[in-house]
Amino acid sequence: MNSYVEHANIAVINVRKTVDFLMAAIPEWTIRGQGKYEDSSGHDVEWFHVGTDDSYLALASNGKGQAPDWQTNYTGVKHVGIAVPDLESLEKRLEEVGYLLDHRGADHPYRKNAYYMEDHNLQFEFIEYLSQRPSEKNDYSL
Repeated sequence: MNSYVEHANIAVINVRKTVDFLMAAIPEWTIRGQGKYEDSSGHDVEWFHVGTDDSYLALASNGKGQAPDWQTNYTGVKHVGIAVPDLESLEKRLEEVGYLLDHRGADHPYRKNAYYMEDHNLQFEFIEYLSQRPSEKNDYSL
């Protein structure tokens, strides 16, 4: 087995809004688990694991404030990149529920990507690979 990213843990304020964003973008994902717990400060935290059987995003409602703008300098996650089979369909689904494209990545013959800002100012990059050959899809020289 090769190592891979199994999950990322992300705190937000309105966890259900983030779940709705991800489920609109990627309807084949499922809610693998969900629940509530009380944190060490006595606050109720709602959590969801959203993704596939092999990888997911762990989302929890114990966030505070907005994420910094991705264009500023800070230590932390700038965006989460998710490979998808059909970028055009994803864009239509997100537009239907009110999310506008933030920007596109550079033109590349073997991949297309689009960036969206989620309600907590979190940036998600969605990538459609047009080749499965690693030398092409992972080409950064262009």
